[in-house]
Amino acid sequence: MALSAVGIGVLAVCYLVLRLFMYGLSHDRSPGSGNYDPNNPGYEYAPEGDMYHSIPYDAQTEYYEDDNHFNTNKYNTFGMTMRIPVEGTVARGQADYIYNIPNTPEGYAQAGKELVNPVPNTPENLAEGKKLFNIYCWHCHGHLGDGDGPLMASGKFPKPSWITYKSDYIKNLPEGNMFHTITYGKNLMGNHGRILNPMQRWKIIHYIKYLSMQAAPASTTAAGTPASKDSTKTVAGATASVKDSTKKAK
Repeated sequence: MALSAVGIGVLAVCYLVLRLFMYGLSHDRSPGSGNYDPNNPGYEYAPEGDMYHSIPYDAQTEYYEDDNHFNTNKYNTFGMTMRIPVEGTVARGQADYIYNIPNTPEGYAQAGKELVNPVPNTPENLAEGKKLFNIYCWHCHGHLGDGDGPLMASGKFPKPSWITYKSDYIKNLPEGNMFHTITYGKNLMGNHGRILNPMQRWKIIHYIKYLSMQAAPASTTAAGTPASKDSTKTVAGATASVKDSTKKAK
């Protein structure tokens, strides 16, 4: 008896299901099977061109694989999906990204003389500066600016001569110098201008200045050097003499 078209279709589907089932048994990668390999990532279905690579043009995604060019725009220079801005123009909202002071000793001195923190020193900005400091700065300088972050504590990197933010050096350091240093980096400190926008840098500077005005650690002087036992005794003796003179005055 001849099979109908529906019957042939059903048999074809059953055949494919059976083949897939048998393929799964022969390629079983589960633990306990003889084919298990913990280093085998397995298979992933991803048709070429529409899963791994975007069909529409995506900004800043010009890439190539062998002879196949994905996401290249034939109408733009070099196949780019974005055009290069006109020379001398600035994107809206990014005027403060322009920093013309060079990364030189002369530029560092210039920044200290000319730059003034444009961000108001409000509780909100100070809190934001603290948040950013505890993301990008604490691992070297410590949460309170005492030079005890994990990188410094490891002993693998030399500490700066001033060590703590409570030193007179940081207290008196112009904010323009600090902005210049955060932007370009200085000595072992890396460039943070590429990860912090200008307003964020100024907010961090507000927080650093706030830390510099806090009480210095009991174990250090204002310059960040350990206080000697003799000087402690001298201070204690001076305090005692003040008390004695107070009693005599009474």
